Amino acid sequence: MTIFAKKGKSEIKLKELTELLQEFRAPTSLVFTPTNLKEERKRFFESSSYNPLFTYTVVKNKNADILAKLSSVKVVTDVDPRISEFYLELIDSKHQLNELLHSVGQNFRFTRLSQERFGMPGDILFRNATRVLRGKVKNYKLMDEGSKKVERKLRYEEIAETMAIVLEELGLSDWKAGKSKNIDKNGVKVGIKKKEILMDPEIEKSAVDLRKTIVHEFTHIARAYNGEQTKVPALANSNLPSYLEAEEGLATYNEEMVGVLKKKDLVGRAVKVWAIRVGEQMSFRELYNATQAFAPRIEAFHIVYRVKRGLGDTNMPGIYSRDYNYFKGFRRVRNKVEKDPTIYEKLYAGKIGFSQIKWVDEGLIPKPKLVYSKKMFDDAFKVAGL
Repeated sequence: MTIFAKKGKSEIKLKELTELLQEFRAPTSLVFTPTNLKEERKRFFESSSYNPLFTYTVVKNKNADILAKLSSVKVVTDVDPRISEFYLELIDSKHQLNELLHSVGQNFRFTRLSQERFGMPGDILFRNATRVLRGKVKNYKLMDEGSKKVERKLRYEEIAETMAIVLEELGLSDWKAGKSKNIDKNGVKVGIKKKEILMDPEIEKSAVDLRKTIVHEFTHIARAYNGEQTKVPALANSNLPSYLEAEEGLATYNEEMVGVLKKKDLVGRAVKVWAIRVGEQMSFRELYNATQAFAPRIEAFHIVYRVKRGLGDTNMPGIYSRDYNYFKGFRRVRNKVEKDPTIYEKLYAGKIGFSQIKWVDEGLIPKPKLVYSKKMFDDAFKVAGL
């Protein structure tokens, strides 16, 4: 056997596998954001027919070397067989994700890989999304927006101070708020490794919008925190694509539970289902024109951008199908918790998917230590003066 035919080992221990996976880099937000987004958006709005031509930069990394080392792994030897199978699926998923990262700008390949990874909206989900877009929302507990009076905007320093109080009240005193330049306008994201809530330095949010943001992001934090308590390190971080439904579904469910889910937020999730289902063969401009039936021009651009990012020539067919999982996950959490209320707590057990809820029942992973409730959020907001 020559050195060129040499394969990696077929067995591996969890510690070694975890160390290798931690070296894997997948900055999707950075890679999927066009380098010329600002310029192309300007050209788009200056014309009535122009379709953006996006360019991208793939970040250099050692992913290929890492995946080569893992290519022959057949078993993780020092864990339960169910956990071993989970990690084998995770290795395959990393291969797929790496391909997706390297396919940006290639419409056909990028579309195919995203659909293989995230799927596409089914008929029932599409029908429920269109019902929301037609105003059929009485089955959802939406925020009473009253007179919709203009609220004072809080800026970074005040938001960071409020965040610190809420973190303390909700048992996360080892976390902190911080600034990030690599983030959307008014954006907030969770940095799991460094235990940070990162924000746009120029952020501005009303008290209501800040409560919504906290409920949503703290759901992500709680699942990561509980995932760290398991003996499965991957459950503290993003893992299989199937975890996304439960992750975002639970976060939106909590928004509804606490009373901060607005109609526009629900419509925003539903319209992405609609756009992904109908927009694959449309150009950016065609889908934008159609989306204005549900959203004003700036918001319509953002919606279409979310489902067309990753493409190069947006005059040609293509779609990034990831974002329909937000609405799908929300509906699945609602339905499952309604049938079995004990599922709500189990969903906090880590960054698990719906199929892994049984791991809690089977004792494979422990019951979550950190589980939020409406009262906990309300009490924390009261102390923070929010």
